Amino acid sequence: MIKKKILFVVAEFFKGGAERYAYEIDRVLDKTKFEVTILCLNNKNQKIDNWERFYDKKHSELGTKIIFCDNFLNIERPILNKIKRKLKIKTKGRINHKAMISFLSKFDILHWMGEYTFYHNLPDSLLRKSIVNTMSAKFQNPSLYDKFNFDTNYTFMSGFSGEEFKYEYGDFTKIKHYFFPLVFKIENEKPKWNFLRNPDIKKIGIFTRLDKYKPLDPFFYAFQLLLSEDINVELHVFGSGDPEEEGMNIKLKNLDISEKVFFRGHQEDITKTAIEEQLNLSWFQGYNNNRPAGYAGFDICSVGLPLICWDFFHEKIKEENYIYPHYKNLKKFVEHSLKIINNKEEAIKLSRLQFNKVKDNRDSLKYIKKLERIYNEINVN
Repeated sequence: MIKKKILFVVAEFFKGGAERYAYEIDRVLDKTKFEVTILCLNNKNQKIDNWERFYDKKHSELGTKIIFCDNFLNIERPILNKIKRKLKIKTKGRINHKAMISFLSKFDILHWMGEYTFYHNLPDSLLRKSIVNTMSAKFQNPSLYDKFNFDTNYTFMSGFSGEEFKYEYGDFTKIKHYFFPLVFKIENEKPKWNFLRNPDIKKIGIFTRLDKYKPLDPFFYAFQLLLSEDINVELHVFGSGDPEEEGMNIKLKNLDISEKVFFRGHQEDITKTAIEEQLNLSWFQGYNNNRPAGYAGFDICSVGLPLICWDFFHEKIKEENYIYPHYKNLKKFVEHSLKIINNKEEAIKLSRLQFNKVKDNRDSLKYIKKLERIYNEINVN
């Protein structure tokens, strides 16, 4: 059997959602049928402050070949300027268009991991075998698709459906879309988290990246209200980024909650952190009263730590989500948080609902056959 050649295109190999997604697919794809190569839109020796490559080593352990953009550079001019400016990456040289097109033409499927990785100068022959995996959302960045031609026959893949799909892709006239959610390899057969009865200090965790596209303001306001309930509670924010540079310290000072909020920095393994820190609850950014927005929320659910979401989607919440509770109302958000922190029965119930939901609906081993069928369908067409 001749293997189909798949090219994953990634911006980098940092611990980001798109990079994680590419790895989770690579580790379960049937390598007797598919051969994966990865193109990174950065130079091999390029370094970026405060960021360290991670998934390049993970892919290499799988035997996956990695190509960096150094291979396609003309020395004197800047490479893929639009992409690089957005990613705040500085490089030397400009892409050799002919060399790049020749390289891309060798593959049966081009899987662009993130709408920001897409190379807009593709000929139709390459566009027809391209899948653009949307890894961001318009609620985070309204100008997300400004560089796309809304009348072009793109093929998108995402976890959006229903009203989300209409909102996200409503400007496009001819696209084809495949639903495929964030998936990963489920490591636990049962939850690891247990309810802690009467700890001296209740602890709430937020797992995120300190970034303007991931605002924490609603959580800070909610935490201020929570403290007014005469409860000994701390808020621990885990994730890379400088709270001073991102303007968060001044917000905490203005709310008079600085002494109870702790920025803990990047965590190598958030599931391990969630258990070892003995957290009582986690708060997450949610999307459309449906799910936590990103891998971190599902990782947390996979160990059983209960989470509650603040909904950042533009629509009103019309019905209660019993599995992934979403709120736009601070009072209700705080009331539910108190219930989970103080009530063992409620906490265990939510923990088990979320754990089972993730196990049943996010297991990459259950979904990978669907992606393989999609690859075959696009390759035939």
